[in-house]
Amino acid sequence: MSRTRSATFEQHRDAIRAQAARLFARHGYPVTPIAELARSCGISKALLYHYYRDKEQLLFDIADRYLDSLLSIVAEVEATLGGVDILVNNAAIRPNQKISEITVEDWDRVFATNLRAPFFLSQAVLSGMVKRRWGRIINIGGTDAYLSKPRRAHGVSAKLGIVGLSRALAVEVARFGVTVNTVVPGTIDTVRPHPEWYPGYETGFAERKERIPMVRLGAPQEVADACLFLASNLAGYTTATELFVNGGAFPLVRQPLEEYEAEDF
Repeated sequence: MSRTRSATFEQHRDAIRAQAARLFARHGYPVTPIAELARSCGISKALLYHYYRDKEQLLFDIADRYLDSLLSIVAEVEATLGGVDILVNNAAIRPNQKISEITVEDWDRVFATNLRAPFFLSQAVLSGMVKRRWGRIINIGGTDAYLSKPRRAHGVSAKLGIVGLSRALAVEVARFGVTVNTVVPGTIDTVRPHPEWYPGYETGFAERKERIPMVRLGAPQEVADACLFLASNLAGYTTATELFVNGGAFPLVRQPLEEYEAEDF
């Protein structure tokens, strides 16, 4: 008897979390809730794994000390749903620190959150995916990994590591019907738990928008749509690939001096 595909979200960003989980639910993917998180975004069936540093809402920390607890939750979800078919790794932190300010603890925290946890979560679900000969792992990268950014040495390094992780996993499990891809968002119009980490956030990234060919920020729904595509059978022959959702910010750079109005096209 066939079973409905199930999805698990390991997420940090509020709006993207809500949009992606709702979208997957509308398309028939059952997911299992952590109650507080499900209530926060109005979803009755979703496993949403959340990390907020220095906030009361911290439920699970994806750093080493709580990794066993998280993997236990994955095992419980697999027992309840019969397996995890789709994993979206979306947790990330991006402290704004000069190279000289980054401590060993800062570096390890960023890598534990942005790279170590996605690997071990992927490892935890891959065994079942391989046995079932079907699976989707979607890692959320960042344009910073390609363009780089000052005060983000640890974050940029970890995000570029996500691309390498996706490719390494993909080549090892592709023959079993499991795909691994990276969605690379640009600047998305969403809530930042730590606005002090994001220069320009207070002005709605007005200056940054001028450098984006589409001259606007992305919407969380657009990132969710990219995830849904990669999770679907429409992307069955797509693996080890980066899907950019950034309005052309990479690889393009807007050139205002050479632009013209629509009526002159």
